[in-house]
Amino acid sequence: MNRFGIAFLLLFATLNLSAQEFAYGFKVGLNFSTLLADSELDANGASLESFDYNSGFHVGAAFIYRLTDLVGFKGELLFNQRGVKYGYDGQGFQIFTDDQNTRILSANGSRQFFLEVVNSYIDIPLTAYYKIGDKLEVYGGIDVSFLVGSSAVGSYTYTGEVPGFPDIDNQRFDLDFNYYGDEAAANTIIDENTAVYTLMNNSRSITIPEQLGAYYLDYPEKDGAFYNVLDFGLTGGLAFYINSGLFISGTVNYGLADATNDFYDISRTEINGLEYVSRSDKDTNLTFMASVGFAF
Repeated sequence: MNRFGIAFLLLFATLNLSAQEFAYGFKVGLNFSTLLADSELDANGASLESFDYNSGFHVGAAFIYRLTDLVGFKGELLFNQRGVKYGYDGQGFQIFTDDQNTRILSANGSRQFFLEVVNSYIDIPLTAYYKIGDKLEVYGGIDVSFLVGSSAVGSYTYTGEVPGFPDIDNQRFDLDFNYYGDEAAANTIIDENTAVYTLMNNSRSITIPEQLGAYYLDYPEKDGAFYNVLDFGLTGGLAFYINSGLFISGTVNYGLADATNDFYDISRTEINGLEYVSRSDKDTNLTFMASVGFAF
């Protein structure tokens, strides 16, 4: 056999080995996620904030490298939704701005704030796996995510005294947040077609849209988006193979990075003149994923 024949056989053997070592797959499923964060406390030490689980979904592809029949590595490319059901219920300050661009501090009023947040990520989990028999697989590794969409809906109800203006009594505002597209208060235009809530005295007025954007009430200026683009953490779980390809799995993603921009971490119970006090909290993602998939 000449050298060209030997080279052809070697190439064929290499391709055949690669076909045995590499595999591909896909999966789709539901997510249940929240933020791990410290709640702000009232004067009596009671919690004012709640962080509950919100639902979402994931879908994507897997790329598998099999070292042996039992051990290998897996990389995935997923579209993955994480979020939180956030609530605030209790006493809190609110700062308003009048038509003369003067900031006015409301008395320590009552705030009821509810928000369903959905953040969409491109997710890249990188894991090692070990198969226990033919059916069960355990895996773990790291997860890197890039935020591509961030929104929320909810409501805000406020009662409080505003010096020099009529009191606000149980006024409800709708919340429709686009954390990328919404402007801060200083750059928000209110026109005659916008539904508004207005407080007036003899010479001044406070005008508030009845549907609020992400930054309107509390942030005169904007410094990036509320949620950070980069997220990373640990991931792990179990997969059960119904047959050689079809599987169901459960995965936990535990975030290590701060998911929120420190610029927007402010206290509702402390005030410094006419400025909110910074809290600089660390808010990390926690996500449980239930999936069904197929590996080729």
